[in-house]
Amino acid sequence: MDTHTLPLESKKILEECPRLRILVVGKSGVGKSSLIYSTFGVDMASVSHDAPGVCDINTEITSTQNSLFVVHDSMGFEPGQTENFEIVKHFLESRSGDKVPVKDRVHVIWHCIQVPHAGGRTSETGDENFLKLASVQKVPVVVVFTQFDMLVERMEQDLLEKMTPDEDIDRLALEKADSEFHRLCLEPLRKASPGVRYARTTGLADRSLSRSSRRSLMHLIQITRELVEENVDGDVWIVSVMAQRANALEKINGSIEIGLKRYWQNLASAASFGNSTLETCLATIHEEITESWNFYDPSDLLNGKEFRDRIKAFVQLVTPGKSEVRSWFENLENIETLVGLGTALASVMAPAIAGIALSVVFIRWLTNAYRKTPEVLRCLMGYIIDLTLVMDQLFLIVLAIRPPRALTVDDIDLALEEYKRLDLGNVHREVRLYANKATFAQILQANNAEQKVKELIQRFRVKS
Repeated sequence: MDTHTLPLESKKILEECPRLRILVVGKSGVGKSSLIYSTFGVDMASVSHDAPGVCDINTEITSTQNSLFVVHDSMGFEPGQTENFEIVKHFLESRSGDKVPVKDRVHVIWHCIQVPHAGGRTSETGDENFLKLASVQKVPVVVVFTQFDMLVERMEQDLLEKMTPDEDIDRLALEKADSEFHRLCLEPLRKASPGVRYARTTGLADRSLSRSSRRSLMHLIQITRELVEENVDGDVWIVSVMAQRANALEKINGSIEIGLKRYWQNLASAASFGNSTLETCLATIHEEITESWNFYDPSDLLNGKEFRDRIKAFVQLVTPGKSEVRSWFENLENIETLVGLGTALASVMAPAIAGIALSVVFIRWLTNAYRKTPEVLRCLMGYIIDLTLVMDQLFLIVLAIRPPRALTVDDIDLALEEYKRLDLGNVHREVRLYANKATFAQILQANNAEQKVKELIQRFRVKS
């Protein structure tokens, strides 16, 4: 079958700005490497950089495992020393401003400061001057307080010496650490730079990330995206979402935003598809979505025929009208719930079907040109939602793998089966309730089917 695609919005965005450019500032040992590793899903052995403790701010740190980000590393600011501050100042002046192409600018700064776990100052005069410099150059900054977990551990040790083991030491230690964090970190920061945004990370150096560690990282990614969206021209914020590999909700929102730029708009009567075959429409949607998720997929499994066919096998179930379903599928009694004609699907009662084959009727149907019918609308809605939610499942599976590795067929199989088991039937049922003959004229008039797509994606995404 033809897998030709129409022009892709994701490629257009990346042509204008192929990588998110971050300046990471901080003293050696503050946790910059762990931060890059955890945010962008790369094995640090694949990242090009200088010797530990030594860095050249002009060197572009990149990874073969994730081509959508580049980092510039700067040492922190030691008391009484001005040399590094001047180096950073010159670098920022050369990498900011309207005269610098957006792809070459520093898009955001992560200023990393270790949370003190044995008393002491969190920042020096050089840090405060640097925040003023970034403000003058109009480069957004996130102050990233790292290694908060070490402060919590210190509080636990203090409490263990004073309390009995059956008392709620974990909760009390966290409360005391929070209080100390506000006193030592936030209050001085607010005095020096009242409007600066901050994030706090914890446990990023651990072999497996705890839930609190993941949430702290997700918060940093969210703040980064917000600042880039507010302060940097164009669609660089979408590049920031594509580049990161730690926040699934940001991935979903970025994928939706890319889709809404062209092919999701006016989905029931999409002029963007013109007279293209439905096969071309689906191929375009498929590549647009998989590109936006930016998995480490050197074998291109997500754009291979096998994976495309398995998504089509899901989508064919929701496509035909109720009266045509039996003529499309011979084993209807086994898949009626997945088709969306049965009652709501309970995860423990999902039909145990080893594989769903592509219907010959559906394959032939895809050779038709795009047209305004409920069947076409269900097909397009189903493809967008099914594929996005499979990507969401896959993201969760890969997120737990440390160190990061290339995507495998087993990962994809597990994501497909999890989505089929948990949500496929319910999603198809909702799509059928929305896009049927009785409502199609109203949908055409309202011209906002993409809003229903967004609603269903958000309702059925993995809640982590």
